[in-house]
Amino acid sequence: MSRQYVEIGTLILALIALWLLVVFIQNPFALLVNSVIAIVLLMLLNIIFRVGIPINIITVLIVAIGGIIGLLLILLFRYSNVAFYTE
Repeated sequence: MSRQYVEIGTLILALIALWLLVVFIQNPFALLVNSVIAIVLLMLLNIIFRVGIPINIITVLIVAIGGIIGLLLILLFRYSNVAFYTE
């Protein structure tokens, strides 16, 4: 994949993350609920479905900040073998 496409994709993801941050800052309770639900889902996915996502400080921070969207991104990266996989 061309480096240009990676940079454009990263920019788009950063803009989406910024937009989500602005939306959730307006309602901090929604951010808290979203984060807690996403962290619980991450734990359940690993325990019940054994998706193999390592639970460490990086994954917990991504899920805590990104919420459900962060969890979906981690799952996407995991199953496309980009990140969060074991060799």
